[in-house]
Amino acid sequence: MYYILTKYLKYGITKDRPRSGRPAKLSNIKLNNLVKSVNNRCGLSQRKMARRYRVDQSTISLNLRRRTSIVIRKRRKAPKMNSEEQQTRARKNCGKVYRKLLDGCDVIIDDEKYFKLSGNNVVSNRYYYSTNPTTAPPNIKLQKKAKFEPKVMIWMAMSSKGISDIYVHNSKQGFDQQMYLKECIKKRLLPFIDKHHSDGNYLFWPDLASTHYSNFVQKHFNDKNVPFISRADNPPNTPQARPIEQVWSLLEQKIYAKNWEAKNKDHLARRIKQMAKELDQTMLQDMMKGVKKRLRRMWRDGLNSVH
Repeated sequence: MYYILTKYLKYGITKDRPRSGRPAKLSNIKLNNLVKSVNNRCGLSQRKMARRYRVDQSTISLNLRRRTSIVIRKRRKAPKMNSEEQQTRARKNCGKVYRKLLDGCDVIIDDEKYFKLSGNNVVSNRYYYSTNPTTAPPNIKLQKKAKFEPKVMIWMAMSSKGISDIYVHNSKQGFDQQMYLKECIKKRLLPFIDKHHSDGNYLFWPDLASTHYSNFVQKHFNDKNVPFISRADNPPNTPQARPIEQVWSLLEQKIYAKNWEAKNKDHLARRIKQMAKELDQTMLQDMMKGVKKRLRRMWRDGLNSVH
């Protein structure tokens, strides 16, 4: 009480006033120079920066985090074009596809992807929680990976109406044009179109695989009056415009959740079909509605603008 009263009589307040404290190891001038040297750059080492300013690496990290607006961000992946000609053609074709969708027609996209028995490539399965790693079971702390793990190829088509029936290809080799026409187009794509797009107001956007544009397939599309994007107008190497790439990633997370592993190919195929039915339809609709907007941005602002 005596200390509080004395402080009040001397300073007129009882609370502690701001103090200078220990001086910062990095002055404002050095901190501004540090921000200018790291902003919008990659491949930097905080240890080298620490040696430059004669401080510890933790000081660099702490000052960037607390005293600046610099945030360390993960670089996103984007496809690399093989040449300027391919990049120009991809951007130009994005504009062509965008103009074809201006009349309000729905777009149908198809794609293939390989799935393995185990989900070693899923990010959530790469880490584990433990208070003591020495007592963790071997199947938790060790991620076993076979050298030549069996895998299956999955084909599916999607639109804002949902996902078509999935085709599981168990062969070690990819399917040819006749198999694609028989199993994917005739048995799955056309029934999906008859069920959800019988009004004819749609546009089929196939993958640029050679089997998708064989003479057999294109002739069948023309005979069935299926409007599709020609090979010359199909934007090459632009997965960021096709939301089915995101669906593959979401499907992988659902299939291999909690480190799930298939016993054989048939077990994996049943799991894939089951998880595909559990995908959020509202989310799929939102993804497909954004196709037109992404194509427009890639056409006008550049191929990597959606990133």
